[in-house]
Amino acid sequence: MTITRQRPELVKSVRARAVVAAFAFTLAALPVLSLAVPAAARAQQPAASVTLTGRLAGRDSLVVSILTMGQGAELFDRFGHMSIRVRSTATGLDSAWNWGMYDFNTPGFIPRFLTGETRYWMAGFPTPSLVNFYRQAGRAVWEQELSLNAQEADSLLAYMRWNAKPENKFYRYDYYLDNCATRVRDLLDAVIGGELKRALAGSGSGVTWRGETVRLADAFPAVGFAMSYALGARADVPLSAWEELFIPMHLRDAIRPLRVQRAGESARALVSREAVLVPEGAFVEAAVPRSFLAAALGTGIALALAVLFLSKGADTSLAARTAIRALGVTWHVVAGVSGTLVLLAGLLTRHAFMGANTGVLLGTPVSLALVLLVIPAWSRTPSPRKVEMAANLALFTFGASSVVLISHAIPSLAPADLSAVALALPVHAAFAYALRERAGAVAA
Repeated sequence: MTITRQRPELVKSVRARAVVAAFAFTLAALPVLSLAVPAAARAQQPAASVTLTGRLAGRDSLVVSILTMGQGAELFDRFGHMSIRVRSTATGLDSAWNWGMYDFNTPGFIPRFLTGETRYWMAGFPTPSLVNFYRQAGRAVWEQELSLNAQEADSLLAYMRWNAKPENKFYRYDYYLDNCATRVRDLLDAVIGGELKRALAGSGSGVTWRGETVRLADAFPAVGFAMSYALGARADVPLSAWEELFIPMHLRDAIRPLRVQRAGESARALVSREAVLVPEGAFVEAAVPRSFLAAALGTGIALALAVLFLSKGADTSLAARTAIRALGVTWHVVAGVSGTLVLLAGLLTRHAFMGANTGVLLGTPVSLALVLLVIPAWSRTPSPRKVEMAANLALFTFGASSVVLISHAIPSLAPADLSAVALALPVHAAFAYALRERAGAVAA
């Protein structure tokens, strides 16, 4: 009789463990698939080489300048901006052309932004109005006049007029590979016969895509931390001198000392004159990217201690049970949603720099399942089966987080820093321990 009564319970326990294991394995396979897909296969290809359209007769009076706009108050203004200014001493033309036009109110803008299909366009504006706009916004503006000959200046203007036509002006914006600065860089390189790219061939200063992103977003540390978490291994590759020019301020600095050599002529400075049209004010670039490690580790340890403390009083205190359930739901919602979004971005979108990201293991979809279990697990009379299931899933999340820590020995897979791990690992460990203790106490 005893054996007969226990066998169904044993079968249920084995089945429950098998279901949990299969569920966890299935959810774990998705991040692994994300890591297995080569980042290059999902990579955005740089913009095609510019084809110049020739010379405009009678336009020998053109003066071409590069306008660089510094940082602004909003997050999307923190990365600078760039335009090409064309003036004519003969006709009075004075227009600034840029490739950074977008409209939040465009139908489908948000879905396009999320999937990496953002549609930007190119347009020109009267230079005085444009400069005044940035002056009122408190953003610095630098002007660098270029020593282009008549044919180069004419060809550049002809290309921009062609590019600004309705059928030609739209393009798929990519913050790293195809933006307002890279478009200026590529056009300038084309009109001077590739001299810019030849002069900047080779390695850069050692900065990375991730580091520059965090550096420029320094005024928004929480957003900077989130962006760093979302970026995969490709963001940690040191930039070449050419790639560094995706940031307008880097392009401004790179062309400042550059000398170009034309056939039959002596070398001359590319920038013939430089002026500050609007001086820097409150918005100044951070010199280096901030480190989140200490703050993340401190926060992670504090949350872990809170979990352990509250779990000890959960048996006798309604306040402790309420607090640990609230903390558990909040933590696992944030972890599960953020990790799942990064996972989907790496698998399904054209955000190539989010692929091959072991950070998705810090917030797997398993955490979303735990959201449904932490409340009954810390109820006054919990179900042993649900507590056991919660304990097993919490142990999985801790194991997955540990894999991320170990993966730092594999540079091609690891995130650039340990900040996200330092935050998540202690909390996952605390929940795994607390739920295992809870399962043991309930079973007893």
